[in-house]
Amino acid sequence: MTEPVAPRPSLQAFQAELARKLAESADRPLASGWLGVSWQGVRALLPLAQAGEIFHPTLMQRVPHTQPWVLGVASLRGGLTLVVDWVRYLGLPRQTLLRDGDDTVYWVSISPALGLGVALCVDRLLGLHTSADFVVEGAGECPVGVRQLCRDAQGQRWLELDLIALAQSPDFLDPRLPAFARQTSVSDTVRSRDA
Repeated sequence: MTEPVAPRPSLQAFQAELARKLAESADRPLASGWLGVSWQGVRALLPLAQAGEIFHPTLMQRVPHTQPWVLGVASLRGGLTLVVDWVRYLGLPRQTLLRDGDDTVYWVSISPALGLGVALCVDRLLGLHTSADFVVEGAGECPVGVRQLCRDAQGQRWLELDLIALAQSPDFLDPRLPAFARQTSVSDTVRSRDA
């Protein structure tokens, strides 16, 4: 069953609303601060402390010999940024596919403080959320990069992403296909030179 298509806010309007809500929340403690996003029907909560900027996509270059979840690299703020399909990386089934003509995509960068130039693809920005908006469903059996599963008041399932765990995952740090990720030892180099 597909969800009705809601009008998409402009990136500037969304960022202005986000800035307004963050300013309002500065005077009161926030148990958890998340940005709600969705990619191909999978809903996720990005911790505000771990998320960076929201970008409209720019020219992206495909990268050969990388994992299928690597969409390419792009220049954002003068730095090279790896653009990833996080749903595919986590091995999750897609709930919906982008429809023809419905190509609005955003890139949400991971905080520069985590030391990675990475942006996650999202097709919906779902606002700011706190822990009061959800009931924790469980943390067991979650893939690396997912802290816990939650449900909102409407019964919709959300993944709380852990971008720090994602940034420290060896698979995420080396997105090359296995055949191209093989480390060359000194003895391999000597052997190939002598052959």
